[in-house]
Amino acid sequence: MLLLDRGYPSLSLLFILQQKCINYCVRLKDGWWKEAQAMLQKGEKDKIVTFTLPPKDRHLQKEYLVASPDIKCRLVVIELENGEQEVVCTSLCNRKKYPRTCFKELYHYRWNIEEGYKLFKCRIGLEAFSGKTARNIRQDFQAKVFMMTMCAALSFPIEEKVRAENKVTINKHSRQINRTNALAICKEVWTGLWIHSIIAKSLDAIDNILHKTCECIRLGRKFPRKHKIKKPPAMEYKQL
Repeated sequence: MLLLDRGYPSLSLLFILQQKCINYCVRLKDGWWKEAQAMLQKGEKDKIVTFTLPPKDRHLQKEYLVASPDIKCRLVVIELENGEQEVVCTSLCNRKKYPRTCFKELYHYRWNIEEGYKLFKCRIGLEAFSGKTARNIRQDFQAKVFMMTMCAALSFPIEEKVRAENKVTINKHSRQINRTNALAICKEVWTGLWIHSIIAKSLDAIDNILHKTCECIRLGRKFPRKHKIKKPPAMEYKQL
């Protein structure tokens, strides 16, 4: 099934997923639908609703050979520890098989994808292109995706070893490899591994450093986000 964050939902997308029989669970923005607002105002927690495809998207009915523009889905309210409420829209309408309490854990599974975006955008600098031509951007994008893929492949043996140690060793916290550190190590041994063909020493260095720099998994930690005001760039550094 698809787990989608607040920027993805639209009636046309939900209609397409329904016709393709793809299950989904997507979070709704505050005030995105009147039905979601009404649920929060009335204190409802779980509701089966039917939306209608807007006129501008009625061409999808012809594409999928469907007579009805209706979209049947389920709205579920998730209550967070700090008292806030989130509304998710899902195609899992069977309340007995999928109770309301399971959607909080289900929606949290998207966090690995969020961490993947952070690695791409912040750690590896995916948007920091070395040129402005379409060819240059494609090369930079493909090179960084290749680097991330190779980093995951080179880190996999140690990742499996650490998981096996977590099952045997009795510690307060389980451990995991540090992805940011893994990227830095792979960059360091990149030349020796691919240009000078120093394969054995490079792989041993990656394994040893990754295993020594594992970090603890502290479940349940939460830190409030610090929303910083974005300042416009100075005129001296304005792009041409």
